[in-house]
Amino acid sequence: MEWIYPILGKQKCLPFYLSGIGIAEPEYHVIREEGLVSHQLHYTQSGRGNLVVGGTTYPLEPGSMFYMAPGIPHEYYPLVEDEWTTCWLVFRGEHLLELMKGMGFDGFAYDKNVVNEKITGIFHQMLKAAKDPLYGDERCSMLVYEYIMNVRQAFLANKKYGGQSAKSMLQRALMFIHKNYARDITLEELAEMSGVTKQHFCRVFKEQMRMRPMEYLARQRVSAAISMLLATDKSIAQIGAEVGYENPTYFGMVFKKYEGITPTDCRKRHGTSLTW
Repeated sequence: MEWIYPILGKQKCLPFYLSGIGIAEPEYHVIREEGLVSHQLHYTQSGRGNLVVGGTTYPLEPGSMFYMAPGIPHEYYPLVEDEWTTCWLVFRGEHLLELMKGMGFDGFAYDKNVVNEKITGIFHQMLKAAKDPLYGDERCSMLVYEYIMNVRQAFLANKKYGGQSAKSMLQRALMFIHKNYARDITLEELAEMSGVTKQHFCRVFKEQMRMRPMEYLARQRVSAAISMLLATDKSIAQIGAEVGYENPTYFGMVFKKYEGITPTDCRKRHGTSLTW
């Protein structure tokens, strides 16, 4: 058994802060009828257990992980006593419920085979940092965020759509957009190269990328336009045409929608005054 509960004080000004971390070797039978006050991420290192949430039982095997938001009743227990080892951390933050929900962790999440070397490596870095009473809090805050992002990525990559992972399903379409953003790209051809229907492609794309495919294309074009605005002396109309917008006025409207300023203002703010 190894666990640490930092003395909480100045950490509370941080967007993410660690309120506890540990390795339960062995893990015991835990019943929380009112849930926790913190957010929890919990993975199985060895052995097997079961998790019960909302009347459903989830198998906890090596590589499996669950996320639990505060206040959710749950129970977990080993299948064989003294033969289940888990790695867990609990964390808090003033606006964390909204942030976690925005990242796809809405209340409860569970999956098998998501724990990888990156996740275990960050966990052990946090365990070490939590022992430092002077600088550990800020270091842990950064690591908690990094840990959450890696867990999120692993959950998304592991999700299956018609027998294939989201990563493999979208990879070709994303690479095509990056290489051909100046072309007139349609949803139909993106879905076709991904091997699914247009409706299914749009649903998975939005779930994985947090935006629609055509928004992603527009943002890719704007990103390329910014690079050209700041690194070349090409006219704004020429840049617009090179990223896929033949109409300069429409290019300016799209640019302002995503950047909040016009292409001309973007260029002026960086020391040039080239215009249309």
